[in-house]
Amino acid sequence: MKFWIILILSLSVSVIYGQNKQPKKFVFKKSIVSTENGISDLESKTDSLIDTNYKMKRKDSLINRKLKEIQMTEFLTQTPETEIYVEIENDSIWRYTKQKGKIIGDYFMIKKNSGILNYYDKSKSVNYKKYDLFAKNQESRIIENRKDRKKIKGFDCYKLTIINKDKESDLGNTIYEMYVTDQIELPVHSVINLNKLVLNNFPMEIKIWEEKLSGIIELYELIEIE
Repeated sequence: MKFWIILILSLSVSVIYGQNKQPKKFVFKKSIVSTENGISDLESKTDSLIDTNYKMKRKDSLINRKLKEIQMTEFLTQTPETEIYVEIENDSIWRYTKQKGKIIGDYFMIKKNSGILNYYDKSKSVNYKKYDLFAKNQESRIIENRKDRKKIKGFDCYKLTIINKDKESDLGNTIYEMYVTDQIELPVHSVINLNKLVLNNFPMEIKIWEEKLSGIIELYELIEIE
């Protein structure tokens, strides 16, 4: 009898530990999803996008402008897939990007309750830049829809939409539509550079698009979790 009581207690402790154990590593596949309408909308807006991003003037040649149009359309519709790695080390959240198995760019480190994004070189020893994600205090709206739910990698998720308002952009507001879980105690900005602190709502799937360019979507899909 004593043996069975000990066994039951041991199993109960294991189950509770398993439920409370937080994952330490996440891998997301990042891709650009475009529709025919999205590409058409993009082509109709390239002039204003080029002027905004490249600061082109009237004296710029037609050929130069055309090259920029081609480059921008290819960048937004033919961007190769990458993998975003998010790794938890003590109270630090590290993020980096791989393409075809090789790290591209540098490492980023951020704290759970902070908006300070730290840029590190590939040795992870030189912190050469800091950027405050929350400094702009941009107006935004958060919409929770707990009736829209789905399971992702065994975690119960619900739909969360964040609308970043931008009155100056030709493309309108930026929409972040995601499925998040409150079973993982990490903020949204663990995965993407969001200028809003949304704690303990870890995103398992993210779609980002501009309000007036809804046919071009930046998609993050969780493919590994440990």
